[in-house]
Amino acid sequence: MPNYPDSIQDLEPLSGLYIRKRFLNEVRTFLDQKHPQGWCIVAIDIENFKLFNDWYGQDSGDYLLLEIAAYLRNLHQEDNYITGHFSADDFFICMPDDGHKLRHIYATIYHYIDKLEQDDSFLPSIGVYRIEDESLNVSTMCNNAQIAASSVDGKIGNRICYFESGMAKKIELKQRILRDARHGLENHEFIFYLQPKCNMATGELVSMEALARWQKSDGTFVSPEEFIPLFESSGFITRFDMYIWKSVCKTLAAWQDKGCKLVPISINVSMIDITNIDVPQYLSMLTEQYHISPEYLPVEITESVFAESNTIVKNTITRFHKKGFYVLMDDFGSGYSSLNVLKDANVDYLKLDMKFMQIDAKNKGKGIQILKSMNCNYGQGFYFHRPMSVEAAEELIQTIPIENFRAAHEQVSRIRNVCEALPDSPEMWKLGDNIFRILLDHMLLLSRFNLITGGMETIKRDSSLAGFGIEYETDYQTYMSRLLDEQLVHPDDADEFRSIMTLDQLRLRMFHEKGSVIYRFRRKFKAGYFWTSLELFPDTECSKENPWVVMVIHESPSVNPDL
Repeated sequence: MPNYPDSIQDLEPLSGLYIRKRFLNEVRTFLDQKHPQGWCIVAIDIENFKLFNDWYGQDSGDYLLLEIAAYLRNLHQEDNYITGHFSADDFFICMPDDGHKLRHIYATIYHYIDKLEQDDSFLPSIGVYRIEDESLNVSTMCNNAQIAASSVDGKIGNRICYFESGMAKKIELKQRILRDARHGLENHEFIFYLQPKCNMATGELVSMEALARWQKSDGTFVSPEEFIPLFESSGFITRFDMYIWKSVCKTLAAWQDKGCKLVPISINVSMIDITNIDVPQYLSMLTEQYHISPEYLPVEITESVFAESNTIVKNTITRFHKKGFYVLMDDFGSGYSSLNVLKDANVDYLKLDMKFMQIDAKNKGKGIQILKSMNCNYGQGFYFHRPMSVEAAEELIQTIPIENFRAAHEQVSRIRNVCEALPDSPEMWKLGDNIFRILLDHMLLLSRFNLITGGMETIKRDSSLAGFGIEYETDYQTYMSRLLDEQLVHPDDADEFRSIMTLDQLRLRMFHEKGSVIYRFRRKFKAGYFWTSLELFPDTECSKENPWVVMVIHESPSVNPDL
């Protein structure tokens, strides 16, 4: 095998590897002279490489290419492989068809990427063409290897694909569909249906989700399962999604102009969208253009997106929140490390993947009870409402009561703001809004009060407790006295309760000991008493200058009162 020439004319300037013409000539000469058995052409591509340069800079991109090039030159020198660099991130190798070696090449290149930026948005794709007919044009061999690389459809550990004869036809079919899709956008063949989300207890309408549909000019429908994956793999999904997002905003604006009641319409955002454009900025521009409040355009992102590129998605969600958009995690629990993903994802709502429970007509009631026990307040699916046209949805929202979407979220946000003021408070305050909301559902009362003045602010109160000592009080001492005077505390617990809950005792504890107070007592409710937990959390800097304390009251299911 010939050595690399001294002349730079045959070498790619950045990498020092063979340019396309020289690579093709060297492979042709090698095949004609050696007639090797069991060799192949390998195409290497870095997924979203242009975006890599945009995000991390040209210098980082060049550094990555240089590392890959140095590795390939080493393969040439030590293993006598022919290696080339055609353009940008397009590398080629002529080498024995060795699965172990191919996996090592993949792992090495992946390591180079991971070392620079630990982000699974940028992965190597390796396409392999087995050389069975040596007389075939080498350029065609390389094209076949590239076709195989473009057909890679796996996660980190499965991104090596061998060329098959049917791949070219599949790509041709995909290109035809994409061509039709471009025409379809121009001819407004793409529409969206709306599927309601409802309060499972009251039946009130909470929001709707926009679901894309493609109805061709001849009246035939193309299934989303057929065109959405293709749009994602080709990058066309962003242009398509922008069209749908704009259509949704137009619909909301039309309803608003008619004086119709409005419900939020959630839209789907893919990882490709996030990597291709500034989605928060674009959606903010749309809502301003159509005079729509961002709260009426919630964003749905699938759990898989978080698993693939958590850091980038987290930053994007932060920007969504700053611009006033709510964010939902779709398909939660669909097979990824859900708890780890949830811990780091500050989304506003979770949508459980219904693979957890196959609800049908026979077990619908049981399934809904299970969902309620998991603190799922809302339901979406065929057993609540099927997807419907925009016109049908407009009729529906005029007849079904609508839950105050904004108020529910603002309550949680308000409570979060209070709790986040406690730097070293219990871990539950530091969790994302999604987990916090679940905890919040179990709280009977959440308030804060001033240890100096006794001024009290009730932040959240369970409405079922009206008249039973849990009211919107404005003074801590008045509140505690009423609990005792009206015998809302069990007589056997009253003396201890009175001694612990005085402001003097609490000031001593909070100002000097900086400790929390957790106290269980029996609280009267209707005809009986129930064990209740009262928890007080001071700021770590709790003092006369910073005298605020958070108070939480909730049921104590761990205690059996046996009453």
